[in-house]
Amino acid sequence: MKKFKNIVLIGFMGSGKSTVGRRLSMLLKRELIDTDDFIEKREGMKISEIFEEKGEPYFRQIESELCKRFNAPASKIIATGGGVIRNDENMRALKEGGCVVYLCATPEAILKNLQYDNTRPLLAGENKQERVRELMEQRRPFYEKYADITIDVSEREIEETISEIRKKVI
Repeated sequence: MKKFKNIVLIGFMGSGKSTVGRRLSMLLKRELIDTDDFIEKREGMKISEIFEEKGEPYFRQIESELCKRFNAPASKIIATGGGVIRNDENMRALKEGGCVVYLCATPEAILKNLQYDNTRPLLAGENKQERVRELMEQRRPFYEKYADITIDVSEREIEETISEIRKKVI
């Protein structure tokens, strides 16, 4: 991969995109764009509040605007929201400017990572385990379709994931 391209991190919520993105950004001295953080700052509210007050379609519209805005190859690390892959235009824009790295994980690993997180609007409700499995099953084909590289992070420490990305992408 050429040095000037973005590294775009995709994967299910709780797969470590933001954490890996921050670490990669520091190590590679590249700007980090975390789309969820960017949207929260722009809107002045948490993602869960945006979903509740303005709805998921509103959130997805802003997310799409960001994907188009940050698609130019510019040596950025882009950590996306878990649902960004549901929109083909988003992914075409992101792939245009970078290498897409899918951080995949088992439902068990995701549930472990999210066990104390009550801020995920798509996981609100009674059976978090069933909802994670259902959403992962719906999204898996999209993650696989758009990934240039897939890294299973289920049993990896962050540093191992970073090392693998550096080997495969840089």
